[in-house]
Amino acid sequence: MKNVLLITILLISNICFSQLKSVIIDSKTKEKIPYVNIWVENENIGTTSNEKGEFELEVNKTKIILFSAIGFETKRISSDSIKNILELKPVITELDEIVIKSKNSTNKLIIGKFKKSKIDFYFSCGTKPWITARYFKYKEEYEKTIFINKIKVLTKSKVKDSKFNIRLYNINNEGEPEGYIYDENIIATAKKGKKNTEIDITELNIEFPKKGFFIAIEWLIIEDNKYEYKYTITGSKKKHDGISYEPYIGTIPAESDENSWIFTKGKWRKIWKNKSPSKKYKEKYNLMAIELTLSN
Repeated sequence: MKNVLLITILLISNICFSQLKSVIIDSKTKEKIPYVNIWVENENIGTTSNEKGEFELEVNKTKIILFSAIGFETKRISSDSIKNILELKPVITELDEIVIKSKNSTNKLIIGKFKKSKIDFYFSCGTKPWITARYFKYKEEYEKTIFINKIKVLTKSKVKDSKFNIRLYNINNEGEPEGYIYDENIIATAKKGKKNTEIDITELNIEFPKKGFFIAIEWLIIEDNKYEYKYTITGSKKKHDGISYEPYIGTIPAESDENSWIFTKGKWRKIWKNKSPSKKYKEKYNLMAIELTLSN
């Protein structure tokens, strides 16, 4: 009887949980696609494909899985249809017309200035591949320094050289990030500790869109970013194993949520109010600490 019960439990366990394991490739070139954002739709479960396009994800029951990567159509597919190879279809992104202008970088303008020493609250993803976006509105004064040269982000990392992805989005009619102004990954590296991480994109010749644009930080659930630690629960001395994926991204307090969005559970959502006891951040909205250097 005990053996029958054990077999029944094992069968139920196998039915309820399945381990998805696949390699994601370009349907046209058949090349492997790294750093694909993978979500269980409407749930806080997800992962990222590694540099070889490989991923593993455990799901219970049959779910809709969402795959998102720059330069490819977003794919939604039932988990029971995922095989050893999964293909994403490349898209031709309709970028704004590029007008070649002479660049001499004699004029520079810095916007979104922040002080590292004044920031003590951060966004972190835990074990989920979040994307957090900040909107930058266009102003007439930017016309003389129209090119985006550098992006500076406040990062804090417990591991050496953690990686994160930068996505540059247009804005849709609902005010959400949608469509890219640059259709490739911009992989940045955060040094260990609390640092101002600077990404130089001068050579990309990206102009500040007249409608404004979003800078989005995408966490990568990959082995290089993994940080393992021990923790205890209040009232207990027992130590538990914890995992986080670095880096943390610094934030500044804002009065409104209009410029902050988070992509989680497969959807874009407005940022929520901070409930931290910190007087500086309590009942405010977290806005990513991002500084831009513009030039002519």
